[in-house]
Amino acid sequence: MSETPRSQSYSVPTGRPFLLNELRSKLASIGDAVRGLWVDAYPAEYDAVTDDLYAAFRVASNLAPPRSRTGCPVHPDGAVDPEAPQGWTRCLLCNSARRRGTHPASIPPPARTTGLGYPVPDGPYDLTRLREQMNTVNDLSYSLSLRSVDAEFAEVADALHEAFCIARELSRPRNTSGCEIHPGAPTDPTADGACVFCAGAARRRAAERDGIPVIVPRPSSPVRRGRGRPGARRSV
Repeated sequence: MSETPRSQSYSVPTGRPFLLNELRSKLASIGDAVRGLWVDAYPAEYDAVTDDLYAAFRVASNLAPPRSRTGCPVHPDGAVDPEAPQGWTRCLLCNSARRRGTHPASIPPPARTTGLGYPVPDGPYDLTRLREQMNTVNDLSYSLSLRSVDAEFAEVADALHEAFCIARELSRPRNTSGCEIHPGAPTDPTADGACVFCAGAARRRAAERDGIPVIVPRPSSPVRRGRGRPGARRSV
């Protein structure tokens, strides 16, 4: 008589049901907030979405397995490169091989990541891209369950981190003047829309070269009531 194989028992990791419900709740509210934005929305309107996305990312990262200190699939616990170039892992062994040109071509340098190994998307950033990234997050999270493998939770965490990076960049002051020194400065209509601060500094430098004295207005001192000029004699 043949014995029937026993079904393998499965134990749900502690805290996974609570975290999964919290993640789904946060994603539902974030989706409504993103759909409420419009193309020319002010950067401050993205602040709440950015905070909610980061909170959802923290929940997803707690559901996902911990990242290795090197971010390298070959040497996850190897030596850390203190001067790892942008776009490379923090693995000292692989980065040394890349510098020598002997690194195998089958393992190319990964995309741009943070210090913990989460992906950072390249620009440009706009509302359309944020909505597309949120669609990716929702598609990945829809198939999650208590029995999902760690790789599926890690994929959701990566997608959420990219959505957070896009929303964070959209919440920054818009560089309407094109000035790298004063990105949030107003434009000067008399200087072809240039930065008002840089345009004023350019006028002052041109006036100094031409020998024209530049008069800098001084704020008037406040009038002191009930007191006369210092050293003046009061009338009795």
